[in-house]
Amino acid sequence: MSTLDERLREVWADAARRGATMPSEPALAESLATSRPAVREALVRLEERGYIHRRKGAGTTVNPSLLDIPARFDRRLEAAELIAAMGHTPTVDVLEAATSPITMDEAQAHALAPGTLVLRVTKVWSADGVPVLLARDAVPVITGADPDAVDPAEPMVDLAQTLAGERVEWEVVWPGAAALDDADAAAVRRPAGEPVLALDVTGVARSGAVCYWTSELHVRGTFRYAMVRRADWR
Repeated sequence: MSTLDERLREVWADAARRGATMPSEPALAESLATSRPAVREALVRLEERGYIHRRKGAGTTVNPSLLDIPARFDRRLEAAELIAAMGHTPTVDVLEAATSPITMDEAQAHALAPGTLVLRVTKVWSADGVPVLLARDAVPVITGADPDAVDPAEPMVDLAQTLAGERVEWEVVWPGAAALDDADAAAVRRPAGEPVLALDVTGVARSGAVCYWTSELHVRGTFRYAMVRRADWR
């Protein structure tokens, strides 16, 4: 079943395609069979994400430019969703999955106890059979669950909930540039030395605990990321 946010995005998309404004809060509450406070909160979230702009007495205008943005840098998408949003069929190959103790550098960086076990998974994601993303995921084993009993191909957020015991609420993303070394080039079937987009990502729970960290290498020419921000000129 679709969430209220998802249904409101469908209303937004329809309005954006027609060049119309969003319906009023009472009309949305009636058409979506929900309360006005729930609609109001969901509209706040839509505005924060750049879909709409609300001004008292002037209605709610929509941002039609988002119709052409399949992937947003400021919004978390699993790799499969990201590839599908680009119009391709996603597949994943797990190259390696093993458990090892956390390193001292990792323990200090993520405020985890020395000796904590970490499930480390290396995956290659493909779009229509062509490798486009290499990910090295690390999930600390906090709950006592058996890391050998999980499917390493599962989305990392699900692995984190099973092994780290908390739901990730935020990600801290550090973008950069890198060049493929021989091993990574072979994994994604690209020439060694080719430039790629590198992302270092940390998943953080509401409690502040780190539930995973990952390093991703994105092959050039596959994804076009966008970030939407308000232009509040004064």
